[in-house]
Amino acid sequence: MNNFKVTKKIFYQFLIPVFIAAVFELINKGFDVSTAYNFIENGLFSTLLVVPIYFIMNRKIQFGYVILTFFGFCSAIYFETVYYYFFEAYLSASSIFVVLDSNSSEAAEFLNFYVDDKVIVFSILMLIVIISSLLRFKTILTNFNKTVTQTRIKISIYMLLVLAFLKFSGLIVYNLAYLILKSSIEYNLESNKLGAYKTNKTGGFTNVYRPSSQEDEVYVIVLGESTSRSHMGLYDYSRSTTPKLNSLEDDLIVYNDVISPHAHSIASITKLFTLGNYEYPEKIGDGSIIQLANKVDFETVWLSNQRPIGIYESLITKIALSSNKSKFLTTTYGVHNKVKDAELLPELDAVLSEGSSSKKFIVIHLTGTHFNYKNRYPDTFNIFKDTPFSNYPSDENFKIINDYDNAVLYTDYVVSEIIHKIKALNTKSFVLYLSDHGEELFKDHNMAGHNEDISTQDMYDVPFLLWQSEDYKNQKQLTVDVNRPYMLDDLFHSISDLLEITAKEVDLERSIFNTEFKSRKRIIMESSQYETYFNLD
Repeated sequence: MNNFKVTKKIFYQFLIPVFIAAVFELINKGFDVSTAYNFIENGLFSTLLVVPIYFIMNRKIQFGYVILTFFGFCSAIYFETVYYYFFEAYLSASSIFVVLDSNSSEAAEFLNFYVDDKVIVFSILMLIVIISSLLRFKTILTNFNKTVTQTRIKISIYMLLVLAFLKFSGLIVYNLAYLILKSSIEYNLESNKLGAYKTNKTGGFTNVYRPSSQEDEVYVIVLGESTSRSHMGLYDYSRSTTPKLNSLEDDLIVYNDVISPHAHSIASITKLFTLGNYEYPEKIGDGSIIQLANKVDFETVWLSNQRPIGIYESLITKIALSSNKSKFLTTTYGVHNKVKDAELLPELDAVLSEGSSSKKFIVIHLTGTHFNYKNRYPDTFNIFKDTPFSNYPSDENFKIINDYDNAVLYTDYVVSEIIHKIKALNTKSFVLYLSDHGEELFKDHNMAGHNEDISTQDMYDVPFLLWQSEDYKNQKQLTVDVNRPYMLDDLFHSISDLLEITAKEVDLERSIFNTEFKSRKRIIMESSQYETYFNLD
């Protein structure tokens, strides 16, 4: 048996999982041109993985190489296929970027939330393929002979041509190895930009000014998670999911047209709290609202019900650690974290009772309505049990929507409790509540969750509401237009305006609360205008 026949046999083993994955996709999701492109890319890439055996002279190393590459290749095929089954989209740099910032608790919840019998059957089938192929490789390779230099030159040219074709045809975007490498580099670049936040508490802001004041001041930003305004009674949802905020409605400014810049937390929050925005994304490392508040002698506090560490140190945590004090409630909890957001309330009480500063700026980061939704509320808030609206009706989907709405109901309780606590201080104060992004709930896609690869309007539409104390309203006059179109990558400037801080870096044309505000195009997914993409013009 010559070397070409040996190579062909190994290549056929690599093609088996590709065919199985393609059949699984066709059976469950039907034909899509992306499926064909992905199949071609996997076939070509598998040849690139096989032909290096011509350059390996040692039989044991050759065998080890084939075993490792085949296992890695099958793992990549498995994960991209399961991801496509979940979201009807292939993995992208954006989705891998999210994975890099996820923690074990979120990963466990994801698997529990999405895995079903079909995925389990596919998993077993792939495992059988891997084991049977691994057992065959040693026998196949015994017939492989040393190759001459001329053959290795031809193989090298072939590899370069295939790589060039994958790159210039655009098929490289379907390659998981390429995406992981690209996303890891981008993640580390972004992480390095934010690294200075830990040690540089005041940033590099210039011409910073705030009027002096002798009175006590307490300002709170409540950052929600995965909450779409379309499921809030306050925004005319059919269910009464926000009864407590509705009872406060006369004291709230409720904005109707605020969107998140991204459909996932990392990219969204790193823009919300920093100078980074769509026009200048690289500025996420140039300064945060926490640093600016530190600069004018606020006591800054970050209270979080999310774990601080992902595969790498979380980018969001780096911003949080620029505050004077920070506390993460779920640091010591296991992979099945079920800590409820109300446990942040006594932490807030402790901060408010401390007399170390008369001026406090507090960020409260909720778990909010992050999946798995049933873990986000106690049994006493299990109110919605009837049949909700869905364009994809099923008992399972109805249960998920009910869990989500119960989680919104619980968030309503937590946010209203925070407002009541700040109101009871009888001092100059405000509470601003928003969410980092929204969530799809079986309305435009047969899925629950958020994924920028298959964006829907509800993933971007977020609540945005402001409560102000009487002292604050008497001393700070805001320009209020609740229908102003606004994107949260400008939030840094709006919070600066609320805090009455001016600086060279603060642009009041980007503050939704200011008379100088100017509307700008709201660009999502790198190049699409929000209104045009969702046919809202």
